[in-house]
Amino acid sequence: MKLPQTEFSFSFWRWLAPGLRVKRYLLVALAGLFLLLLGVVQLSWEGPLVTGFFRLARWAGDWVLRLGLPLWVSGILLLLLGSVLIALGIRWMNRSVISALTDLRDIPERVYQQRRLERGPSIVALGGGTGLSRVLRGLRQETANITAIVAVTDDGGSTGRLRSSFGVPAVGDLVDCLSALSEARDLPELLRYRFERGGELAGHTFGNLMLVSLNELEGSFAEALRQANQILRLRGAVWPATPQPVRLWALREDGVKVEGETAIRERRGRILRVGIEPERVASMPEALEAIRHASLIVLGPGSLYTSVIPSFLPPEIQTALRTSAGKICYIANVMTEVGETDGLSAGDHFRAIQEHLGRVPDLVLAHTAAIEAGLLERYRQEGQVPVELDLEGLEASGVQVIRGDFLEQGSLAQHDPEKLVRALLSLG
Repeated sequence: MKLPQTEFSFSFWRWLAPGLRVKRYLLVALAGLFLLLLGVVQLSWEGPLVTGFFRLARWAGDWVLRLGLPLWVSGILLLLLGSVLIALGIRWMNRSVISALTDLRDIPERVYQQRRLERGPSIVALGGGTGLSRVLRGLRQETANITAIVAVTDDGGSTGRLRSSFGVPAVGDLVDCLSALSEARDLPELLRYRFERGGELAGHTFGNLMLVSLNELEGSFAEALRQANQILRLRGAVWPATPQPVRLWALREDGVKVEGETAIRERRGRILRVGIEPERVASMPEALEAIRHASLIVLGPGSLYTSVIPSFLPPEIQTALRTSAGKICYIANVMTEVGETDGLSAGDHFRAIQEHLGRVPDLVLAHTAAIEAGLLERYRQEGQVPVELDLEGLEASGVQVIRGDFLEQGSLAQHDPEKLVRALLSLG
């Protein structure tokens, strides 16, 4: 945004205000520049440079001659002294300004980390829910070239209420991913803060309200996300699968078409296909560009039909994924989900993705280690069981399968971000 002339002038003169500890160092640099010019004059005493402004410095040359020193000697000394003063003045000014913004002791480590992360691989991760945000938290430790493309079909809870009131795409999963990649101190925790007391704000998170507010201010959900990416200082970028409001539908095995993500989760029965309405929606150019230049594209983990697949249902996203030179890796879920993937094996998950995407993923990453018995029993009481690992058929078809222990220690059967990232980075 271009500043008005008056505001620019005010910012410029602010540098001359007392107490900034800038003017003194600027004077040192200017003194160095003057000495450097004197050196140039003395080295060119009889040459073309001794004209105009430089004649004002003749007194210095005459003084040197009276001391019996050759002009070329004093010229070199003045050049050296002037260069040192310029360097010191600039260095002291930089330290003065930077010290007001951050702890100088942190700078070397932060610069090193930033440069290391900038050299990391270009990775695009698609999905939604907690699965995608957990993958992002792991990836951000190894690369700054991360792009998250998030499904925006959720219609429950705070997100559903905001969708009805403001006509925006689902914001909840976007906020989780923004929080996962944000480098702004304390802001990730603030984004996740949920209003618990009664009233109209009860159940809403600060992050959800922030995105809706940005949408109102900018008049565009796409521009709202661009602003959020800047404000939150992301290590990478987060974009919606589409900046337009869409509704998810599912065709079940009994021929019934169920509309709305919440309704799809609540109804039992095998899902044959899912789609979005309207079907022809645009995607953000930044998301498409990231897919085209990605070396690795990650799908999942997450709810198969309500998070992972919806993230690539917009036509432009599908086309970009089909034509991308990057490898596509599907992270298989550990447990089935009630009402959505009951009885589906890892191969069934894989084939559902292939059918909806129109491209065969290159790799499958699957947790194959044993799961603690108490944890299994807890899930079994809720109707969930481990996803059957029929991986041999996938390997026979030419798909590379990465097996290993990718489970996080704790009370939930969910992937460990660090283990996932180590495995993903080993692929390329």
